[in-house]
Amino acid sequence: MPRKKAEPAIAETAAPAPAAIVCPGCKSKVSADGKTLHERSSYLDELIETDTSVDEVEKKIEKLQATITAGTATIADLRSQLEAAKQKPPQEKEKEKPHVGTEKQKRGNGASWWD
Repeated sequence: MPRKKAEPAIAETAAPAPAAIVCPGCKSKVSADGKTLHERSSYLDELIETDTSVDEVEKKIEKLQATITAGTATIADLRSQLEAAKQKPPQEKEKEKPHVGTEKQKRGNGASWWD
């Protein structure tokens, strides 16, 4: 007697729903294909709340980096000025002028002749 060919079992049954897995990033339960969110975690809520503060921090970091860049440029300029000042030959000192004192200094510390 000839045997009948068996029909594939997969065709008869419906495809099972994808199992829920835990997302390693947000700790929520999602379907295996990533299309359905089964359970939202509190960690995901916290991530959403802190998202705006991350933008603020990034803006502050950009401002600080601009300040650092400007400071670095100022330091480099001042260093070059310092090196230029060190390399200049010292200017000749002015010739010493004879000390011109007052009449009291010329007479000395004693009392004047009319006192």
